[in-house]
Amino acid sequence: MSKAFLLWWIQVVTISFAAILIFTYGWFEKLYSADQTKISFIIIFIFVASTIATGFLSFKFDNRSKALSNYVWFASETMVTFGLIGTVAGFLLMLSSAFDNLDVGNLENVQEVISSMALGMSTALCTTLAGLTGSVLTKIQMVILENNLENE
Repeated sequence: MSKAFLLWWIQVVTISFAAILIFTYGWFEKLYSADQTKISFIIIFIFVASTIATGFLSFKFDNRSKALSNYVWFASETMVTFGLIGTVAGFLLMLSSAFDNLDVGNLENVQEVISSMALGMSTALCTTLAGLTGSVLTKIQMVILENNLENE
């Protein structure tokens, strides 16, 4: 086994431990209810796929694997892009119908407007967080992989 694969395995174990903690504390359920677009779960899927691809690259890297490496880098940028798309979608959800029937004299109406705005804002923030986190973790894996391959 190569050093690059062992370092990748340490990262996977650490990420898996963090995922188990996140699941234990119910954060996936909170993410599911907070993200109306469910783009966060697309980002998580892309992250898992790119982590598996990075593991494959660290186990067996040859000249043909350079294309797969480029796809992993592209996936990292795609996660950021999806996070930004989710941010824009969240702001659109927040502002689209929030002020249509606003009656400042009616307390229940104001509470409904604030509630719908909070739902849009939670979508925007969750997708941004998922995109940035997935992208950074993927980039860390790829930088460690490429640095170790250069040293071998």
